[in-house]
Amino acid sequence: MYFRSIQEHHLDQVVGFSGARGLFADLGSGHVPEFSFIAPNQCTDQHGRDNGGPQCDFDPNDNGTLVGLNPALMSVGDQMLRTLVTAIKDSPAWKEGRNAIVVLWDEDDYSIAPTNNRVLTVVEKNYGPQGLKSNRFYSHFSLLKSIESGLRLPCLNHACDGDVSVMSDLFEKSNDDHDDN
Repeated sequence: MYFRSIQEHHLDQVVGFSGARGLFADLGSGHVPEFSFIAPNQCTDQHGRDNGGPQCDFDPNDNGTLVGLNPALMSVGDQMLRTLVTAIKDSPAWKEGRNAIVVLWDEDDYSIAPTNNRVLTVVEKNYGPQGLKSNRFYSHFSLLKSIESGLRLPCLNHACDGDVSVMSDLFEKSNDDHDDN
């Protein structure tokens, strides 16, 4: 969505969450792809924009503290995340096979100096052990490498680096799971 070539030539293929061709209709019917990358708009991803109304306004003082954040923007993002996760978990697709939802924030709040850009990543799955916590260091490239590994794709860019690990401990299977799922 953020690549210029996509914005200039392919936005006509992008659909919203609602409507006949939208995510919620697909989830309700159970007809979903093997892999989906869901990117909310710049209001519902908590970044803000200048044309979305007061609830979507940019943070008035982006100084790395909670004091400078737009609480309405945070609320809009939290509600969208809740709506998406609930729709996915209520869908027929969630109840079949092995599925995972990965929620990744793409930046930290810069409140710890020196900033080391630690971000929250949550993996919710419908199989195996639940409530796992990892003490391993992962980067955005770790998530990319994990997706590539799960879909048996070659690695791209820095996901190929030797120090980038697959997030296997967060996608752990129970002894009852089989590799044919």
